Amino acid sequence: MTQRHCADLIDRLTGAWNAHDPDGVAACYAPDAVSRDITLTEALHGRAAIRNAAEAYLRAFPDLHVRATRIACDGDLICEEWRAEGTHLGDLVGLAPTGYPANMAGCNVIRLDANGEIAAETTYTDAAGLYRQLHALPQLAEAAG
Repeated sequence: MTQRHCADLIDRLTGAWNAHDPDGVAACYAPDAVSRDITLTEALHGRAAIRNAAEAYLRAFPDLHVRATRIACDGDLICEEWRAEGTHLGDLVGLAPTGYPANMAGCNVIRLDANGEIAAETTYTDAAGLYRQLHALPQLAEAAG
């Protein structure tokens, strides 16, 4: 893929997140895409699962704003660094709303298919930093104990 295609895809993906459009997020992925988040135990398989996860995050952070900070593209691989910020006002993977704002950095390593859609991705984030900002680490430690 060209640098232009990679940049356009990330712009579409980021734009869909910022428009709070889970269908638009899912449309950037191949129908059988696999999305892994290192903070979760199970990968997401397919557009429907990716759409549902996007919708859940948008409910948890209804004022979510995402921006890509750096993009590197090499053939069918993209490495995208990003920042996201929002206020935790909805359930987040079982964590009740805290009302706290959060700012998180992350990185997606993406593989594109022949159609230029996301076929696979792995997302790396500082989940501990997010939960620290939400004042939720003691609750998580208690639940794990």
